[in-house]
This record gives sequence, C-alpha cells and structure tokens, in this order.
Amino acid sequence: MKRLPDWVTVPLLAFVLSRLLIFGAGILGDTMLPTEEGHWVADENSPFLSMWAKWDSQYYVDIATNGYWFRPGLQSNVAFFPLYPMSMQVLAKFFDGNLIMTGFVVSNVTFLGGLIFFYLLTELELGSDSARRAVYYLAFFPTSFFFSAVYTESMFVFLSIATMYFARKHQWMWAAVFGILTAATRNLGILMWALCIWEWLRSQGWALLAVHKKETWLSLWDGFKRNWFDLVIISLIPLGMLVFIYFLKVNFDRPLAFIEVQSAWGRENVGPVAVLQKSITGLLEGEVNKGWLTRFWNVSFYLFFLALVPFIWYRLGEGYAIFVLIMLFVPSASSIGSIIRYLLTQFPAFMMMAWWGRDDRVDRAFNFTFATLLGVFVVVFVNWIFVA
Repeated sequence: MKRLPDWVTVPLLAFVLSRLLIFGAGILGDTMLPTEEGHWVADENSPFLSMWAKWDSQYYVDIATNGYWFRPGLQSNVAFFPLYPMSMQVLAKFFDGNLIMTGFVVSNVTFLGGLIFFYLLTELELGSDSARRAVYYLAFFPTSFFFSAVYTESMFVFLSIATMYFARKHQWMWAAVFGILTAATRNLGILMWALCIWEWLRSQGWALLAVHKKETWLSLWDGFKRNWFDLVIISLIPLGMLVFIYFLKVNFDRPLAFIEVQSAWGRENVGPVAVLQKSITGLLEGEVNKGWLTRFWNVSFYLFFLALVPFIWYRLGEGYAIFVLIMLFVPSASSIGSIIRYLLTQFPAFMMMAWWGRDDRVDRAFNFTFATLLGVFVVVFVNWIFVA
C-alpha cells in the first residue's frame, strides 16, 4: 500500500491530536466546573455541540436563520461578513437543519484544509522540517480551539493560506478564487489582494529595496506587458468585500455598516499605541482577576508577535511582514481584547516560529507552553468566561 504524502499525514495527525486535547479538556471543564446560569444554550439536545458555540457564535447562527439586520448605535449582525453563515445555511440541509452541527463541521473541515495548505506553503518557503513544526504550533496555539468553534477563524485561515500558496506558485486564477472568498469571510480578507499584488510584483523582478534602481522599473514594465492579464485576475479579489458592501447599501443604505457598528462593542479608533498603553497601564495598576488575566495574555502575545515582524521581514520577505503588521495594528487600533484570537490568522508568524524551532529547546518550549495554555483556555471558554 502506497504511503500517504507528508502534506496529508502531518496536518491530519496535528488536527487529530489537538482536537483530542480540546475536546477532552472541554468535556472535563464543562462537567467538573459550574457554569453561570442565564447564558445562551446553542443546542439543548447536545451539550457537546453547545460547548463550541459561545459569544459571537450567536450572530452567525442568527444570520443563517434570519438574515442581516442593522440598528444604528446598537450591536447588529451586519458586523459579521457573509461567507461563513452562508455556508452554514446552505449545508444545514445535510445535518437535518441543525446549524450548530453544521457550523461545527464547517469549522473543523476548513481547519484541516487550512493545516494542509499551511504545510504546503511553509514547505515551499522553509522546507519540510519547518512545515511539520508550523502545523503543530498553529494546531496547538492557546486559542486554536476557535478553529473548532462556530467562528470564522478556521475558514479564514484555510482561504487566506490557500490564496497565498497559489500566489507563490503563480497560479493566479486559483489565487483570485480563494482571495475573493477570503475577502467575503472577514473585513481584513481584503489584505490578500495586496499580498497577491506584492507577490506578482516580486515575480516580475520588482523589489522594495531596489526601487531606486532603473532596472527594477524596466523589469516591471516588461513583466506588465507580458503578464498584464494576471494582474487583472488578481484585481478581482476585492469583489468578496464589494458584493457585501453593495448588499448593505441596497438593504440599509449604509455601505460601511460593518464598520459603523463597531462602536456598539465599545471600540474606539484611538490607534494601537494608545490602546496598548492603556492596556499596559491597566495591567500595572489593576487588580488581578479574570479580566486582568485576559488582558495579560492578550498584551503578552501581542508584543511577542510584534517582535517577530523584523525576523519575518528578514527570513520570509517584506510582504509577509507587512501583512502581519497590518493584521496586528488594525484590530488593536480600537481594542486589544480579542487579539489573542486574531493572532490565529497571522500565519507568517507561525512560520517564523517554526524556523526558530530548529533548536530542540525552542521547539519543546513552544509545544509545551502552547499545549498547556490551550487546555486551560478551553476550560475557561466552555464555562462562558471570556477568552478572546
């Protein structure tokens, strides 16, 4: 019998082992620890499924059930992009209309797909050894239980990494298809457009550090004359967001409603520096409690990922580094409260960690720290205590 390739077996094993950990910790935490009364019960017939539908999951279920609605100044489900809830709505017929089961399956299947593409992309950039480590770091990251929850993280990771993989292979049509879908999944999916254009420029001999050279621009002009249609294909990626904007304009006369409603969640666009300063001050002056611990982990991992950026620039290129910077700065411009969840989508950072993991001590430190915190955070999450 022919052995399956590593790009299948390694992601599959990482998926199985990490899901066994979170499912086991979730069941244990849900059974052994008391949960506060009054919270939404996603599926009254399945305590297991209900564990993976908390907080924002309610909005995806609501969109799949009732469609979009908008109330100025109030929390409204137009804040959430359509591809994930649409997938739940379309596929629910295969699960007897059970939207929670559908969302759970969609999240786990797309997460496995994301791990496979992540292996392929990391192998392309750094080799197979780094690819093996990268998928485990991502699968066991402390908030990776969101990949199995009724949330968009798994779909976004799958689509964005697939987009970049096909861009690196210069298969622009496939990159555009996955890019359009990424842009329809979350607002920052539009960044895949910029990342694909950056890769196209690089494929034509253009380099940021050589912009002062005449040869760089002559090479780019020659590339444009020969491959202009590829650039047209890439330019279709924003359609994923533009269609949603058009929908909001037609139905609510608020094309940017998904931005307007952010203030209803207490988000103020004061900039990442001010937000970080306020968070650190809260740590130094605040009382140690559940909220303090949440802020501590968010700030700690934010600073760690920020520190990775220059190394990403040096090892993987400026495109990846700028992508991580924007993915860090945009959400932290208004709040750092959920940043440890948003970090899941910053795949170049996990690639950089995998490169460092060539040192066995570093590798062991990442694996032990991530797996331990993952188990703890799962128990916290299933008991309706806010994690991210």
